[in-house]
Amino acid sequence: MSMSMGKAVGMFDFIRFRDAGKYARRILGARYLERSDFLPELSQAEIARMERVAEAVRPDDPEEILVFGVLPRSGTNYVRDILAMHPDVCADPADLYEFPLLHAASGAKALRNEFVSMFPRNGGVVGSYDMLAYMASAWLRSLQAEIGTKRILLKSPHVHNLSLATALFPQAKIVLCLRDGRDVVDSTMNTFSSFSLTRKTFSQLAYEWKLATEAILEYMPGGAREHPNIVVVRYEDLQANEEASVRRLLRHTGLPADSFSFEDMRALPVRGSSRSKLSNQDQWKPQEKSDDFKPVRRWQSWPKRKTLRFDRIAGATLRRAGYDDALG
Repeated sequence: MSMSMGKAVGMFDFIRFRDAGKYARRILGARYLERSDFLPELSQAEIARMERVAEAVRPDDPEEILVFGVLPRSGTNYVRDILAMHPDVCADPADLYEFPLLHAASGAKALRNEFVSMFPRNGGVVGSYDMLAYMASAWLRSLQAEIGTKRILLKSPHVHNLSLATALFPQAKIVLCLRDGRDVVDSTMNTFSSFSLTRKTFSQLAYEWKLATEAILEYMPGGAREHPNIVVVRYEDLQANEEASVRRLLRHTGLPADSFSFEDMRALPVRGSSRSKLSNQDQWKPQEKSDDFKPVRRWQSWPKRKTLRFDRIAGATLRRAGYDDALG
């Protein structure tokens, strides 16, 4: 069975009845996501419960570093590889090369609901996200015990359920990766198999980028959800001015810059390039950066109709995110 077919079949292992319509719309190429998929509303009581769990389970652990991307192909691997160079960091502990726990929050909520259904009075003492909070804190506590005093570094290329992040991981230093949606769509369409049932259409990707970016923008300085533990970085800024942008990352995460090799950083290999000639698996292995490697503004090769199509869906969000040349 191919990897793409296996992924499609595996989807049916976790689809819940209430979400079946959403996944059907995805497969049919229709819009299937909403703002609430990225910014579910939480009461102050729910936030406090989740924070108390973390404080109780892992009160003295070093602050973990979590990297989330606006979508796959937005630079989370690149940011992870940069931060992983710091000697105080342990990236991907226990071989967790992706950590989509936040993305899977609705599944944890469904587990809680099943648990409560067996004895409804438990609903008064078990909050909607209590199980998720205990899972996150206990898991991180276990990973920390394995690696000692180094800082945990984990990543996920999604910002679904982003409004849970600071409550679920109250100690974490969080990095949100933003990238021009046109380059994200271009890279995605060039990376993933066109024969997969789970492949998203151009319109689905553009609309998801719009919703995910709008969620991220709420955490920008001056945004409605601005938080001292969250920093937003643009992939383009890292490419254009690596050292200044990386110093900003190091300051936010509390990693001393004098222990970081900026020279080695400039020689970082490329992983997962959508222009790689290697197979799907091998393209994620480190490859030497070629002189003509230019991952920014590849969308400029699009025909005008394609640029206009993206602009109709997400042009206003492009401009809000600082990509002022939304029409090319």
